[in-house]
Parts: sequence; C-alpha cells; structure tokens
Amino acid sequence: MTEFLTGCTHFGHTQVLRKGNRPFASVEEMDATLIVNWNAVVGKDDTVYHLGDFAWPRDRPREPYLAQLNGTIICLNGNRDEPDWGRDLITLKRNDREIVLFHYPIEEWNGWWRGTLHFHCHTHDTAFHSAPRRGNVGVEAHNYTPIRLDWAVDQLLQKDR
Repeated sequence: MTEFLTGCTHFGHTQVLRKGNRPFASVEEMDATLIVNWNAVVGKDDTVYHLGDFAWPRDRPREPYLAQLNGTIICLNGNRDEPDWGRDLITLKRNDREIVLFHYPIEEWNGWWRGTLHFHCHTHDTAFHSAPRRGNVGVEAHNYTPIRLDWAVDQLLQKDR
C-alpha cells in the first residue's frame, strides 16, 4: 500500500478554470483529466489523503466522482466542502517524523519547532515548497495528479538541509 496526497481538485467547479488558471477547455475535460491522472498513479489498495475542496458546489453529488477514483480516500474539510465532509486536521507519524495535514497553509503548527512537516493546498499556487518544512499538495502544483507521501516528505527534508 502506498500513501498519496492531493487537494483542491474542485470536481465540477466551472469557475476554478478561470480563477485557478487551469489549462482545460471545460469542466468536463478537467474532471476527466483529474480522474485519469489519479488512477494512473493510485492503485486500488492505496490510500489518498485529500486535503479539501473535493467538488463544488457543495450540493453536487460526490459519489459519482468517488466511484471512479482508485484507493481509499481520507477526506479533510476545505473551505468549499460541507462541514461534515471530512476531518479538519490529521497528524500522521511516519518513520519517526510527524506530519500535519490541513487544508490551509499555516505559519506555525504543532511540532513546527521540532521538525514536524506540514502539507496543505488551498492557495492554487504552482510551487510545491511554500515555506520551510511546508509543502503545497494542491493539484496545480503537481500536474493535476496526486503525489506520493514519501516523495513529498523527502522533498521537504532535502530542501531544508
């Protein structure tokens, strides 16, 4: 089993094409590309931490998207999700390293001074490194594809050496 990170997919969200400067001619093209890219890297037995803003509008049925995506999806709330869609924050521990997952980029987080890492989305930036020990996992920063958690951790640790 492999763990992945992603966020701000905004399935069905027409306005994100313009606001996020996404390179798609239509929301249908965006949705199809997101699904193909997701399934190209995520296997059925993998886990994906989705850091919020899964689909829009809030009342859009999510099940048709979820049914097409590989893996077990653990959802966090974004500003475009219903309050009961997922968890607000997740803290993981991998190889003695704490990792904070949250929709928004935070200036300081629990364990920041001890080397804890933080992954977020929300900003729609194209850069992965957003601050020391903080990485952007939003789809715009990763060619509209989920990224491996172990790769993301390695990238932050290499950058901060």
